[in-house]
Amino acid sequence: MISVKKLEEKVNIFIIKKNGKKEKFNINKLVKSLINSGLDYKDLDLVIGEVLSKIHDGITSEKIKEIVYKTLLKINKEVAENYNRGIILKVRTSDKEFEPFDKYKIVKSLIIETGINKEIAEKIADDIERELKKMKVKYITAPLIRELVNYKLIEYGLEEYRHKYTRVGLPIYDITKLIKQGIRENANLMYNPESIHKWVADEAMKQYSLLTIFPKHIADAHLRGDIHLHDLEYAPIRPVCLQHDLRPFFKNGLKVDGYGIHTSVSKPAKHPEVAIQHAAKVMMAAQTNMSGGQSIDEFNVWLAPYVKGLSYEKIKQLMQMFIYELNQMYVARGGQTIFSSINCELEIPNYLKDKPAIVGGKEKGTYEEYEEEARLILEALVDVMIEGDAIGKPFLFPNFIIKLRENAFKYDELMLKIHKLSAKFGTPYFINMFPDWQGENTNSMGCRTRLSDNWTGNPELDTLRTGNIQWYSLNLPRIAYEANGDDEKLFEILEEKLEILKEALLIKYRITKERLYTDKLMPFLTQEIDGEEYYRYSNATLSFGFVGLNEMLKYHLGKELHEDKESVKFGEKVIRFMRDYADNLREETGLRWSVNQTPAESLAGRVARLDYKYYRDETLSVVRGDINDIRTLYYTNSSHVRVDAPVSLGEKIRIEEKFHPICNGGHILHIWNIEKSSDPEVLMDLTRKITKTNIGYWTYTKNLSVCNKCYYSSGGLLDRCPNCQSDNLAHYSRITGYLQNVSNWNMAKQKELKDRKFFTLKKL
Repeated sequence: MISVKKLEEKVNIFIIKKNGKKEKFNINKLVKSLINSGLDYKDLDLVIGEVLSKIHDGITSEKIKEIVYKTLLKINKEVAENYNRGIILKVRTSDKEFEPFDKYKIVKSLIIETGINKEIAEKIADDIERELKKMKVKYITAPLIRELVNYKLIEYGLEEYRHKYTRVGLPIYDITKLIKQGIRENANLMYNPESIHKWVADEAMKQYSLLTIFPKHIADAHLRGDIHLHDLEYAPIRPVCLQHDLRPFFKNGLKVDGYGIHTSVSKPAKHPEVAIQHAAKVMMAAQTNMSGGQSIDEFNVWLAPYVKGLSYEKIKQLMQMFIYELNQMYVARGGQTIFSSINCELEIPNYLKDKPAIVGGKEKGTYEEYEEEARLILEALVDVMIEGDAIGKPFLFPNFIIKLRENAFKYDELMLKIHKLSAKFGTPYFINMFPDWQGENTNSMGCRTRLSDNWTGNPELDTLRTGNIQWYSLNLPRIAYEANGDDEKLFEILEEKLEILKEALLIKYRITKERLYTDKLMPFLTQEIDGEEYYRYSNATLSFGFVGLNEMLKYHLGKELHEDKESVKFGEKVIRFMRDYADNLREETGLRWSVNQTPAESLAGRVARLDYKYYRDETLSVVRGDINDIRTLYYTNSSHVRVDAPVSLGEKIRIEEKFHPICNGGHILHIWNIEKSSDPEVLMDLTRKITKTNIGYWTYTKNLSVCNKCYYSSGGLLDRCPNCQSDNLAHYSRITGYLQNVSNWNMAKQKELKDRKFFTLKKL
């Protein structure tokens, strides 16, 4: 053992470095270099003692190195050579720099990142240092050190701390695969450099959400497939979708960054061309703050004052400009066009008739005075969409939504033109405003999320400048498997799963509120306009979604929705239970809860595959798809009749209308149209009949084939182009609630497309 006295004698010795400078001798540096060279702790005293016995004031650093080397040769030649070559374990840090290994950095990071006890942190760091020496490596990466620490945390039973300390990301193989092949989770995402960056970032954020945002029991329920947490990549940072009101921007101008500091500020639009650009840019700007769709409600109403006195040709040109803006602004998340919708009116709704019309920052009469202009805008939109783009292809965005109020069929020429568009491309969606439960105003966006004036009773507060914060979904077939035919148990399990969704949605609500108002992460949404923030967060919805009601009923009752009236009644009972649960939460929490028919673009396949894994025998009796290729397995979306059910269109409507009033967060009826060239009058007659039902929202889906060689467009999913006989065709259909190229669909949805039963639409 080296005596304290000997150490004290050497403490003031100065050595001469290689560059000629004097430096006080530091025994700690010598110890560190010996350890990094691989010297065993038990031999440290021997080497240090030899050095201390020979050094003196003015000795050179080279001479000290010689003394150390000769001493080490007597103990361990390998260590001596390591020391002589200056080998020190190097660490490649996250900042892409190399630095010597320092176990105290492990201690510091453990304490800061996890809050762990210092004594435990030091013990783990000592263990890591000891094991690295045994490995005899020359350099190591910071991520690998972190993994070694995580291994030690698990070894010590400190799982909670491991969750906090773990690193999120993707293996090199997975990133390479993304670069080479892309991924098919969202049909609107093209395979391009931006989408690759998005997919890599998404995976890291999904891991972060499951490890940090949601407690283990919620994360596990998602991973098992009991529930589905949609948009996990955005859970820590964004709400989902938003219905815009253009008046605040027409009155005050446009700050696309929300501050007016980082981007240029526009004055209120005085000219229609500028108003059109502002309308598109509002959706573009909000897209950076939201994870889902952007929609403008009452689109043609807000723009009507701007086109006063213009010719129809000029109005049509303006609408063409708007449609192209939305379809060519390739700027949304991951290099995609904005997931956009517009809601349009055939006449000015009562709640807006006496409201001031805004043009260029000023009031110019009331909107009631611009009803004819609003209809001209709607007609111009229809004409632009009927023509298609430069090669005759349909415009995929915006989702074109038309509200049908009591006087809708008074405008028979315009309605016929709208149905010509349905017959050609299947573009329009319809909101049935005839039933009393729809309220004074109802809007939809994206795949189907819905708002109506059932919150405060004020149509503007309830349906404009707000949207959906999030929806999370239940795997209904699994609940049936676990209940095993017991009604009481089924509803007990249903309530248990709803409790998990409730907790998850409340976490999302709290996190999003923190990002909005504490971190101020979404300045476009929180910008102040006329004394209030643009985004009405307190009016936004939290929704319970679901998938596979049909398969739940088939397993639980032995009959599908289309096979038995009792199945329909029991299905209503299940979804009504969810709605009552949501309504009760509204009273308890003061938040806006709803039930939503989940679009389930990826969910319908994901939970079917998981159920096949964990409940194979049960799943085999109900699942759709090809059992020989599990990538094609899927459940029926929400409360729909299965896509190939042997029923008439009238029967399908009579079943599915039962669920629209219950699903107040969003619903849709899909009418798959087999006709290559439908009769618009037949479609309009069918629309008239649907408005007398409880169907709240629907669309006529038209399959299309577009030749990649001659650009000829034709109805149906064809193998060859009728014009040039080429077999190089692009196929288009509606995946869940929007038109998209079928090649971008996931395998489960492609199988569903093949299974769909298409209706021959004739006069009823």
